[in-house]
Amino acid sequence: MAARAAIGFAVSAALVVAMLGAATRGFSALTTDSARALDVAATPVTVPRIGLLDMHRAAHTWRDGQRSTIVDFIYTRCVTVCSALGGVYRTLQSDIRARGLQSQVRLLSVSFDPVWDTPRRLAPYVQLMRADPTIWTIATVADSSTLTVVLQAFGVRVIEDGVNGYVHNAALHVVDPDGRLVAILPFDAIDEALDVAASHSRARTIRR
Repeated sequence: MAARAAIGFAVSAALVVAMLGAATRGFSALTTDSARALDVAATPVTVPRIGLLDMHRAAHTWRDGQRSTIVDFIYTRCVTVCSALGGVYRTLQSDIRARGLQSQVRLLSVSFDPVWDTPRRLAPYVQLMRADPTIWTIATVADSSTLTVVLQAFGVRVIEDGVNGYVHNAALHVVDPDGRLVAILPFDAIDEALDVAASHSRARTIRR
């Protein structure tokens, strides 16, 4: 019996190792987020053409045509990860000005809680974040039924926490001027995100 149990344990362990290796691209990525980042870096993903609305109910898209976009996902009632992201985005906004990147990089924060985060409720959050509309747009999806498609495209996972909030992963997603997701970076990788975003904008200008 002991030998049979040992064999069973070994087989189970081997299966776990195999699945972990597959999920992390042969252990080259230690987390699902890192694996997703490697996939996107190797093969950019075209972001679905799904409409967004800001606090004025003005329409926005993921594709700027000239500037790269650094995208994050939030919900305005959040007091944990989203608060940290808000601080990161204020720094990004300041650095875009300081580096003169306004013509190359813009910021986009998208709420994944459209039932609560209506355009009207976005207004005080925009004021709290001191978002400059020429650089930083805070929006929600125009049609809540499209939210799942958006989150899947960016690799964002959102789980209700049972107390009117959500648990979710956080990252900086770089979308090039043509609307392709080209990089996923840790949410505190501010300089790298700006460098990657600006380089894709410049590359498109050179191609033209």
